[in-house]
Amino acid sequence: MILSFLPALSALFFQPAADAPLVVASYLYPGVDRHAALVPLADRVARAAKRPVRIELFGNPDALSQAVCDGRVDVAMTNLGAYVTMRDCPAVAAVAVLDVPPAMLEKYRGVLLTRADTGIAGLGDLVAKAAEIRYSEVLPGSTSGALVQAAELRTLGLSPGRFAETRHSGTHDAALQDLLTGRADLAASAEQPWHRMQMAQPGRAATLRLLWRSAPLPPGPVVCRAAAAVPCAAIRDALLADDAADAARALSGGWIETRGSEKFRAYDEATYAPFKRDTD
Repeated sequence: MILSFLPALSALFFQPAADAPLVVASYLYPGVDRHAALVPLADRVARAAKRPVRIELFGNPDALSQAVCDGRVDVAMTNLGAYVTMRDCPAVAAVAVLDVPPAMLEKYRGVLLTRADTGIAGLGDLVAKAAEIRYSEVLPGSTSGALVQAAELRTLGLSPGRFAETRHSGTHDAALQDLLTGRADLAASAEQPWHRMQMAQPGRAATLRLLWRSAPLPPGPVVCRAAAAVPCAAIRDALLADDAADAARALSGGWIETRGSEKFRAYDEATYAPFKRDTD
């Protein structure tokens, strides 16, 4: 029995790299089942690559980006923040993007908000008051809750590190709550949670002041890290095929900024060229 088991054990632990599962990955977000959202994508990758796959979720977009750059991930569903930090890593390329409805794209923006009682009347006041400001952003690598706000702050000669305190709220709604409860004086959030608060809690929303809103933001693409045993071209073709709606819809349910997507479209570099990695 022992001797007959050893070859099987050896095959399990010493299988060739070409037979090892491809890693399809993304990052966690509170209240969203990202694993379930990735399953149809992973199935499509497995069929295109003719290899098994496994799904892995990282703690935040920055951790996902690092794993892709390190070669620990083969295919990833990104957000814009993760993509701009991994796009220049060796062998990493975008292969497809969810075809988000125009009305949804228009809604996907970032905002900077403060409380009306802070004395911050506009962006110019942030420079003078930086040493006193407690700043709340969503999480490292969040597109609409950290990345675009950091880019705007750089135009003022500021970065989150210049503030008295920077906290990570975990969600956009929690960043707004940090303002309302006095834990923060300035908050980064997507625009939609702010609009929801204005509709549902107009009295509380009236205690906050909008300082800035971004232009509409594109969604993060699906990326593939090319290797001898990772057929990125075949994976791209599988996502752009007419029968890929199941994978598109599942991902759309896991990323609120892509809601309503029914298919993938080809990646267009011109759309993403304006977004640069934060090197501060």
